Amino acid sequence: MVTNIKSKNLLDLKSHQILHLWFSSSFPIGSYAYSHGLEGIIDDKLIKNKNDVLEFIKSILYEGTCRNEYIFIKAVYGGIDINDLVLANCASKERQLETLKMGDAFRKIMSESWGYTIDNETTFPVCIAQAGIKFHIAFDDLVDFYIQSFISNLINMCVKHIPLSQKDGQDCMVSFLGMMKSFHNTMRDYNLDDLRSSTFYADIYSMKHENLKSRIYVT
Repeated sequence: MVTNIKSKNLLDLKSHQILHLWFSSSFPIGSYAYSHGLEGIIDDKLIKNKNDVLEFIKSILYEGTCRNEYIFIKAVYGGIDINDLVLANCASKERQLETLKMGDAFRKIMSESWGYTIDNETTFPVCIAQAGIKFHIAFDDLVDFYIQSFISNLINMCVKHIPLSQKDGQDCMVSFLGMMKSFHNTMRDYNLDDLRSSTFYADIYSMKHENLKSRIYVT
């Protein structure tokens, strides 16, 4: 990992300024292009309304991707090299594509605009964690922004694709924010031994999505 004078100057920014930039729509990682398997689930009418979306979000948060990526980011903050493990835990080819493409986009901007170089083929949560360490971002702050951005993207996708009303979308976001304190309390002592996933619909539909005849989203 290489740094230069540009990244040293950026260290003077407050952590929340940096996080607002990294997880804003103006930071070009293309997250809007990925549905995490939701497109296929919605097309098969398994998610049809606000309550269905909230059930999906809760499962992803406590038993799926958010749970595991919290643990992955925590492990990187603890100095553990887990990039290969992140890839091995992807449930499908498209999940690997999603984390590598978003990681590659983030890595490119970090190098070109922020003066910080991350290795090629680094997964998105590992990229985020490495950058967080470099720019002195507290783990709790980073993981809050990371998970909120992830969930917000999925809710926005549901608003457009089910579709839901804008109010229902905001109701989902408010409900998600209410889950976060409990989520932190649950996850606080977890480590790599606690990796697991029981979001079978999401995982299976990330595979089925590869063969959809008509697709709007990359995954």
